[in-house]
Amino acid sequence: MILFVYLIVVIVIMSKQKSEGKVVSGWTRFLVYSLLVLSLLSLLASSLAVSLFSLPLLGFLLMAAILEIAYFVRLVIAFGLVLLSLTLYLDSQKSQQPTPLSYHLLRFGFHILLMFLMF
Repeated sequence: MILFVYLIVVIVIMSKQKSEGKVVSGWTRFLVYSLLVLSLLSLLASSLAVSLFSLPLLGFLLMAAILEIAYFVRLVIAFGLVLLSLTLYLDSQKSQQPTPLSYHLLRFGFHILLMFLMF
């Protein structure tokens, strides 16, 4: 859920940067929207798995299968967060006013924290 809210904040910040004339690449927009959809899928799969647990015979097996799919989606999200850090850094370097490296390292650290919270 934290990841979903964070990605919405990133989308708002990207639109604000675009209106200010700063560089926002297509890869960054693609990654953010893809991660938003994948995080929503992960949330839905987890809630579906919990709701299927109460079925008598197949509930546990269905829950295990759906949680395996959700785990794979979380792995893709973790890789996407690393790529998002890289594309945000490259976008900052392309703009006329580059952001300090410490800001990018803090953002990368926050992405790593999000990865730990997902697993």
